[in-house]
Amino acid sequence: METFFAVVQIVLFLCLSALCVYLIVVLLRVRDVLANVERDLKEMTSRALPVLENMEFITARVKSITENIDDQVMIVRESISSVKQVTDNIVDMERRVQERLEGPILETVAFVAAVLKGVRTFLDRVRA
Repeated sequence: METFFAVVQIVLFLCLSALCVYLIVVLLRVRDVLANVERDLKEMTSRALPVLENMEFITARVKSITENIDDQVMIVRESISSVKQVTDNIVDMERRVQERLEGPILETVAFVAAVLKGVRTFLDRVRA
């Protein structure tokens, strides 16, 4: 029986040794995979930094352009407001001129028409 336990112990130690060797091989592979992951992450970070810096520049540029557009829109609005005010003033002045001149012009036209009618009537009587 003692020999049986000795054989079982030897087999058990051999299995344990084989398991340790297998675990060492697996851990070496895990270390290689982790090294590859680390290398890939470093490469990705080194490539991502310029992209992120470009994105920051582009974002700042877009913000500047947007602010410039806002300023230009305000200038256009002010210009349109000024043009509207000038147009309103011109329309108001036209209305005032029309009010002042329309009555006297109509009276003058009526007077000239009456004079011409009178002259025509006179000429028609003189001829007849």
